[in-house]
Amino acid sequence: MRSGIRLPIFAVISALAVMLVGSSATAQIRFEDFSSVSNLQFNGSGHQATWQSQYVLRLTDGPNPVTTRGGRPQAATAYFNIQQPLTNGFTTWFEFQIHNPTVCCNPGDGLAFIIQNSTATDQSYGATGAGLTALGAGGNPNYPNQAGAMGYAGINNNLAVEFDIHQDPWDPNASHVAVQSCGQDTNTPVHMAGDYTIGRHPNVPDCLYSNAINTVPPMGGSCNGSTCMNGAVHQVVIEYTPPTGHQAMGTLVVWLDPPFIPGTHTPAVGAIPVINVPYNITSLSLNNGGAWVGFTASQPAQATAQDILAWEFTPHTSLQVQQVIPPGGTPATYGFGAHDMVVTYPPGFVNPGGILMTVQATPWNRNTFFSQRLLGTQFANETCVTYLGTGGNCIVYSVTCQDPITLQNIPCPSEQQPTIDVDSSFYTTDPVSPTNADFLEADPIGSNNWISIFTSYMSNPVDGTVSGKSKGFSDIVATFQRNKP
Repeated sequence: MRSGIRLPIFAVISALAVMLVGSSATAQIRFEDFSSVSNLQFNGSGHQATWQSQYVLRLTDGPNPVTTRGGRPQAATAYFNIQQPLTNGFTTWFEFQIHNPTVCCNPGDGLAFIIQNSTATDQSYGATGAGLTALGAGGNPNYPNQAGAMGYAGINNNLAVEFDIHQDPWDPNASHVAVQSCGQDTNTPVHMAGDYTIGRHPNVPDCLYSNAINTVPPMGGSCNGSTCMNGAVHQVVIEYTPPTGHQAMGTLVVWLDPPFIPGTHTPAVGAIPVINVPYNITSLSLNNGGAWVGFTASQPAQATAQDILAWEFTPHTSLQVQQVIPPGGTPATYGFGAHDMVVTYPPGFVNPGGILMTVQATPWNRNTFFSQRLLGTQFANETCVTYLGTGGNCIVYSVTCQDPITLQNIPCPSEQQPTIDVDSSFYTTDPVSPTNADFLEADPIGSNNWISIFTSYMSNPVDGTVSGKSKGFSDIVATFQRNKP
């Protein structure tokens, strides 16, 4: 997680944030923990909790909090409440822990990462709601036969990547990862043909996607015959790459506890995924290319606490974040999942009239950026830094300001001397160092009138952070000098 320029623990930027997916608004997703759960929609048993002195997103509670003995059926969904762009690809990383089972010896059910643009739920499963309120089966007291429903059974138009810790009749074993989708139809956790019932729905269809299932070591702890131990903390990376050219399918890749490139959330070269299948996100019905993203879970009477500890979601597309410029000396963080830009005006600055600042983060292919933006300039011996988690692209931050009433573009507040601190934190495998790093600014936006605003670079073991000083704003990009250590 971010360890260079740290965000406040609550890492979603602003309800004012804007994303270019149709006309919808968004904030970018980065939770270093869940000390704030703003922008999260909880349904069912999902809520904020504290575990081992850390705020977590708790999906199921484990033992019955009233009796402290046994468990009670629960199901939960938790969605980021603004749709995210998907068609250009995305990378998401999260940590989860399934722990504290008190009923021996088969705690259940597990949890899932979900992408959904649900228009309905099938009540015969015990599911309710739609869209942001969609809650799958697993905890509805009015419906029998809900064990193993995972919190997404009965929700239509979604893709779920499940982490299952209990062997139900349709499961091959008690610990596996699977990709489940019936396209725009109702999704289910069933992996194999057979006559199964969930809730009051008989003959539940098999929604295992493209045989995408893999057995993994126990994720919910192990049992010795009378008690169960707490499960370990697990890390997951899911990456979707869209089809290119005339290809019909892209790829969906899932890693569970891979070796990481040090200091990053990117699996190391050669890390073996648990799932790697052809996929095209347009098999779902999307809203201008976007959908809700989040988590689901359920537990039967075998109680299990299921927590999400941290979460980043980085779309591979152009994004904007907008917020009011704070007083001087207060950092304003514009976060884009796996990377961010931070602006700090000098002490004594006062925002005249609540001016808004918008930062647009645009992915660029490195070779294209060099040929179109650096070649022929005094910085032609440099190349842009590729940010991990972005689909292998460089990022150009374009900064504009707006009147808070008319929302029309106006000049950003500037300084006579370069005293505005500008920083970008990111993951990279590029050979960037304090001696070859650079930070460039071009004015106006889109031009190649580059100047260097570089002051310092801080490398791993913390995230790469490049810093500079500016008088005002336009295009800003992190680069490094080639052939210089």
